[in-house]
Amino acid sequence: MRSLMCLIGNGLLLAMFSVPMVAQEPTKISPAAELVAAKRVLIIAHRGASKHAPENTLPAFAAALKTKCDLIELDYYHSADKVPVVFHDKDLDRTTNAATVLGKSKLELDEVSLADLQKLDAGKWFKPQFTGAKVPTLVESLDLIQAGGMTLIERKAGDAETIVKLLDEKKLRGNVVVQAFDWKYIAACHKIAPDLVLGCLGSKELSAKQIAQAKQAGASAVGWKEADLTAENIAAVHAAGLKCWAYTVNDRRRGKQLIDAGIDGLITDDPAYTNAASSPSRPSCCSIRVSTWRCCSRSPSGRSAARTTSRFTSFSTTSIRNSDSRACSRSPSI
Repeated sequence: MRSLMCLIGNGLLLAMFSVPMVAQEPTKISPAAELVAAKRVLIIAHRGASKHAPENTLPAFAAALKTKCDLIELDYYHSADKVPVVFHDKDLDRTTNAATVLGKSKLELDEVSLADLQKLDAGKWFKPQFTGAKVPTLVESLDLIQAGGMTLIERKAGDAETIVKLLDEKKLRGNVVVQAFDWKYIAACHKIAPDLVLGCLGSKELSAKQIAQAKQAGASAVGWKEADLTAENIAAVHAAGLKCWAYTVNDRRRGKQLIDAGIDGLITDDPAYTNAASSPSRPSCCSIRVSTWRCCSRSPSGRSAARTTSRFTSFSTTSIRNSDSRACSRSPSI
């Protein structure tokens, strides 16, 4: 009897002092992390729709938005007055009239102030109808792209602190992906902002050691030169829990080979590529030629790309229609 009373008493005490179990909320995944983790091949517009409009300009980004590709890639440096500016090459000659306007050739972007950069024409080299396109700032580019898509930001030069601060000010940390060839920069970004989705870029041999280093740096994806990728090293990237993207894929046969090999993302100058099963009503950058890879998805945010500002419309319709082929040279690197 005494034992029974003790058990009852202990039970009452436990009932009185026990703390109810509270179910933990699942960790919320960011839109960028969700997109990168998607179990399908992502289509990534290389420097915007750079086959159809001058690379790394607002017209190229507006054109890419019309294709409803998954990510729109751009490159950035810092100007002489430390403003992040969207541009690919180290010097200004190939895609602007800097030699004429600023009176000197081979000027490097980081030697030139933002005010002087904004005097340059970054469109005429591509096609006359793009005359007047400017070298955009990173903020201007993000404002346009993020209104209807998601940005893949490639760092060419600049520190991790500046980009993280900019993204936090714009409330975009969970809505963009940042990549670089400099893996120390990627590691620095990861240290400052562990939730920022990151990618490590490279070329030539993709070894197990490099894959491990990319993962240690905090990358979620490895972006590799398409000619250097095989089914075996794509599988090795997957075995490490990372995604594998290929740059720059403009040949349909090579694109299909990579898809068959298990690639997770194709970085291409022509994001309007679709497969035979895609809807005939899907936007394809006005009259951009459509090919046979896959059906490009909606913007990860679900928002319509048609919200692009009207000031860019003239660049992304008639101008694009007539720009399928060009004789201008382009830089081969990503």
